[in-house]
Amino acid sequence: MFDEYNYGYYQTLRTHARKRVVDALNRRIKSPEDRQRWRGITLASINKEAYEYARKEWPKYYSDETHHGLPYSWERLFFQFSAKPANFNIAVWQTLDSGKILQGLAVGKPSRGKTRLTINWIERSYAPTYFKGGVLLPILACAEEYAKLLGCERVLVKDPVDASQFEKYGYAAYDGLPKGNYLSKEIQHG
Repeated sequence: MFDEYNYGYYQTLRTHARKRVVDALNRRIKSPEDRQRWRGITLASINKEAYEYARKEWPKYYSDETHHGLPYSWERLFFQFSAKPANFNIAVWQTLDSGKILQGLAVGKPSRGKTRLTINWIERSYAPTYFKGGVLLPILACAEEYAKLLGCERVLVKDPVDASQFEKYGYAAYDGLPKGNYLSKEIQHG
């Protein structure tokens, strides 16, 4: 049974977390170079447009030098995670002269007791128009803000492809769960 109230509540929290991140980024982006790099970025929920874009456009740029995609479609992942009203999901779009480009996607979920928020799947575009500012920054920032709103103690990243990419954002190895390889960042409330 679909719980409209809970879904609406958590959607409001996800939207508020994205707004906090956008406001913080707008305060920090000062130089003309940074403004140009971040121009046209939109943080949104995953929807049909996003998972269809990922299915049709992203594979055009998969290769041995990048990667060959996830083992599941983004449509499947989105529907699997959206069954839980408190899920975490984000689509990072950028509007350039060439049009609207999907730069990154991520999904995850909080633990039952909401002590941690886990990002289970994350992927970025490998197209020549990929976001040179890096999609990890807005994705992780949104996950951390959402985790704060949920009252979580930490954000986890499950089975990262390259753990070193997360270290600069304060993530480190976490051994608190039996299955999988995790990185963790403690959440500062206040």
